[in-house]
Amino acid sequence: MLFQSIMYIIGIDGGGTKTIGILATGTGHPLAEVESGPANYHVVGEAETQAILENIIAELHKEAGVPLGSPIRCCLGMAGLGRAADREVIGRICDELGICQNRILTHDAHIALVGGTEKQEGVIVISGTGAIAYGINTHGREARASGWGYLLGDEGSGYAIAIKGLQAVARAADGRGDPTDLTDRILNRLERNEPSELIRWTHAASRDTIAQLAAVVFETVRTTDTVAEDIVDEAADELVCAAVSVIEQLEFTEPFDIVLSGGNLIHQTIFADKLRHRFARIQPTASVQLPKHAPAYGAVLLAQTGL
Repeated sequence: MLFQSIMYIIGIDGGGTKTIGILATGTGHPLAEVESGPANYHVVGEAETQAILENIIAELHKEAGVPLGSPIRCCLGMAGLGRAADREVIGRICDELGICQNRILTHDAHIALVGGTEKQEGVIVISGTGAIAYGINTHGREARASGWGYLLGDEGSGYAIAIKGLQAVARAADGRGDPTDLTDRILNRLERNEPSELIRWTHAASRDTIAQLAAVVFETVRTTDTVAEDIVDEAADELVCAAVSVIEQLEFTEPFDIVLSGGNLIHQTIFADKLRHRFARIQPTASVQLPKHAPAYGAVLLAQTGL
């Protein structure tokens, strides 16, 4: 009976490409971590989202050796859960799964910020397939900028960087733009012979697949290619612009943390450094850092606040 009385925590980062769950003790000590497929119902539908979440929860219990039905507090972070309509859908799924009480439903940037800072305040700048800047001040007020999706915005995202790289190849092929090493590098990566072959490839490729070409743009910057460097500089400017909007909305007066998150900032040092240099000029009292923990563990930390 003592075992059954222990409160456990499940933190879930439900993304559009993968879902990560962590089961931890009430003190935040991780006992199990599980990865599964995408859980964004806008991408995969409600039924698949429910199946993914059900599988994640069952696998976490199994790996941790915690019986199903044990006292659990759950925090789920997912794109869109800042909107009431999306919280209603995911709330209904949680009801179906028996997660009726002791749950927190929030958006992915929130759990990423908490995981990144180990606090419920600061600013996070995310550049993955998409992009967003989000923050919370010491009074608990929230603000965001960018994150409008790849058609309306997401400037500074992997997708935006990749598209500008592809456009640079097209412009160079026409003589409308400067020659660039991006031409050979992108064609080699995609195993294509001519720039004109990129038309069919781009229209057939998914947004995530296109976004992966951002890595080629970053590689090309290292060859001192000015076209690639201009693309990355513009992306850095856009992310900083979004962050400044958040900072101004929240009226930060004391020193605060700025977390650089998402695959492009965590894995591309050249990109993260460009943001650091910009923030050093305009926000010299801010502490610019990479995340201390992954978003899924941020969900665990956020769930702890309700224990």
